[in-house]
Amino acid sequence: MSETFYIDTEDELKQFCSRLGDAPCIGLDTEFLREKTYYAQPCLLQVSGNGLIACVDPLAIDDLTALRDILFDSSIVKIMHACRQDLEILLQLFDAIPGPIFDTQLASAFCGHGDQVSYAALVEALSGVSLSKAHTRARWCQRPLSDEEICYAEDDVRYLPDVYTMLNDALQEKGRMEWFRESMLSLTDASGFEINNDDAWKRIGAIRSLRGAAFHTAKRLAAWREETARRRDLPRRWIMADQVVVALAEQQPVDMQQLAGIEGMTDGLLKHRGRQLLSVIADSDASDASDAPPVNTRPDATEKTLSKQLAKLLDEKAGELDIPASLLATRRDLMAMVQGSRSLDVLHGWRGEIIGDKLLEQLEKNA
Repeated sequence: MSETFYIDTEDELKQFCSRLGDAPCIGLDTEFLREKTYYAQPCLLQVSGNGLIACVDPLAIDDLTALRDILFDSSIVKIMHACRQDLEILLQLFDAIPGPIFDTQLASAFCGHGDQVSYAALVEALSGVSLSKAHTRARWCQRPLSDEEICYAEDDVRYLPDVYTMLNDALQEKGRMEWFRESMLSLTDASGFEINNDDAWKRIGAIRSLRGAAFHTAKRLAAWREETARRRDLPRRWIMADQVVVALAEQQPVDMQQLAGIEGMTDGLLKHRGRQLLSVIADSDASDASDAPPVNTRPDATEKTLSKQLAKLLDEKAGELDIPASLLATRRDLMAMVQGSRSLDVLHGWRGEIIGDKLLEQLEKNA
């Protein structure tokens, strides 16, 4: 039975972390909200190790240095499940990503448990424990948390050390540890969390179909929205809806009256940001002509046939290895390969050895 704590003072956190200091690994999870903000709001940090479990309250504790020292101790493995969003929270809190990280969802995929298995399903498969789903939509920012919510949060890290041991052993036995480690490097690369205003347009699918001035305008409007949302710490959609970005780009209003006629234009946006929007639209006329939209690479019949042939080889190899095909390559990767791209993960490292070379051979046969 684990000893549990709810920690909402700096002294309690220091005492807890001192008892974790010699743990070879710790379980780690976060609870957060993102409904009304641009940045996710950390609400709870759950930590387990050495027979201890703590729910740490970042809303009550200003100085998390004691926990930071544990998280950034390279001799301690941090065990997480589906770690992507949790790492974003840690990056916000500590301005860096801790390591080493062991993602049990990724490890389970290499061990034959399927693609993107849930934490509850994995715990049940490996430990025979059925976890409650009663508080999956809890309001983690409200205080006080109920005893049931705290227990639910504790369960999110209670079984991680045991799951880690089983998956780590399985990876070693299957000879897939290096595959896993290479994939973890990509998953935890801090550069993947960087927010680039110039790439904000890629979040709006409809922009990809625009051409000429409409594309340039949409790209600039998306960048403006991204920067405004970040600066005001508000959701992008609260600044301006996707469909309004596209409509503005297509219709190119030149005055407030035309701006008011855009479908979806709110009174607040028109009043407080209208002049700014008109300026952004006008400035887009000066876009560099080299700033062109993506080339239309819709596959033809021959390319579709080749992609299906590659997919068959990929699925066969994934079946032999008892891993999800997506660990090797996506269908988009295969089409990119057919259309000439060679800067793909599937063609390098262990993936290249396992299946990449065979895929290239298949393409050469049809050349």
